[in-house]
Amino acid sequence: MSSPTDLAAPRTEAAPARSAGTGRAASRILIIMVAAVLAQLALVAAFTGVLSNPTVQSAEVGLVAQGPEAGIPLPGITYQPLASEAAARQKVTDGSLPAALVANGKSQTLYIDGASGPSLTAALEAEFGAAAQKESAQLATRDLRPLPASDPRGLGIFLLGIGWVIGGYLGIMLLSRALGPRVRARGGTLVLLGCALAYSALSAVAGVVLMDPVMGVLTGSPAQLIGAGTLIVFTVATFTAALMSLLGLPGLIIAIGTLVILGNPTSGGAVPVQMMTGGWRFLAHVLPTNAGVSFIRSFAYLDGNQMNDPLTVLLIYTAASVLVLLGLAIRRGAVRPAAPAVTATPVSTPA
Repeated sequence: MSSPTDLAAPRTEAAPARSAGTGRAASRILIIMVAAVLAQLALVAAFTGVLSNPTVQSAEVGLVAQGPEAGIPLPGITYQPLASEAAARQKVTDGSLPAALVANGKSQTLYIDGASGPSLTAALEAEFGAAAQKESAQLATRDLRPLPASDPRGLGIFLLGIGWVIGGYLGIMLLSRALGPRVRARGGTLVLLGCALAYSALSAVAGVVLMDPVMGVLTGSPAQLIGAGTLIVFTVATFTAALMSLLGLPGLIIAIGTLVILGNPTSGGAVPVQMMTGGWRFLAHVLPTNAGVSFIRSFAYLDGNQMNDPLTVLLIYTAASVLVLLGLAIRRGAVRPAAPAVTATPVSTPA
């Protein structure tokens, strides 16, 4: 028969264990809350750094000069000499330059690419307008790539691009969870990549249908936009999957930090790259978020021109991510657990 002391003993030993477990849970909750607050602050700081006071920082403008008074120095603007007005119009029309100034004495014409963003074109018009006024010159502005009436601020490509980026990392998170541990094996990794590609195509079709026939924001070039969307979503998905495969949960945090906290402010949607300071401008050129938005712009507004740079960035991220995923899967398959040693059982012989 157990004594009262014996019955009380287990309760006395379990209390510290429960207390330790509660302490660990509280610590995890505190760490999660602090990390979430830091992520919020980082996002606010990034957007504030890019959007708080955007001015022309590095814009190349074409110049057709017929007089010594043309091409006066302006802050943040460099000139690309052009041979003729026709060349200036061509450079602006295909998106090579955001603007070009044709100056013939006191008569000046500023050709602008409205699709490069209202904030940039407005800033350039203000700069050249003030300069022309100082010279007592007449400045006429001609927009060769005006934004459509359905999207006068040019935010359609930005919103579609951000939607595809969010869909890319959200989709791969759900797919990885649905497929379970087998995604770490070679065959499972191939299944994951196949599902990610199918999901990317579905996301692209859905996004284009929403923005074109349903909302009428981005019209024209549906096939090209579907192809662009498929590549953008697949790039983000494989990039996120590679980081998660390498680092686990910290990899997901790094992916979101890269694509959202740093990627959204530098995407070029609200503020063009030419109006970002050096550090943010560098990030814009190397992150997939800006590449995705620029890739969409090349088809939506520029008839496929200026697609090479963003396409190169997206393909580099995709190729590197797929190689990491396949390499890790092959490595795990090569490292097999050692077979348990077999101990021979001696056989006794009758005397």
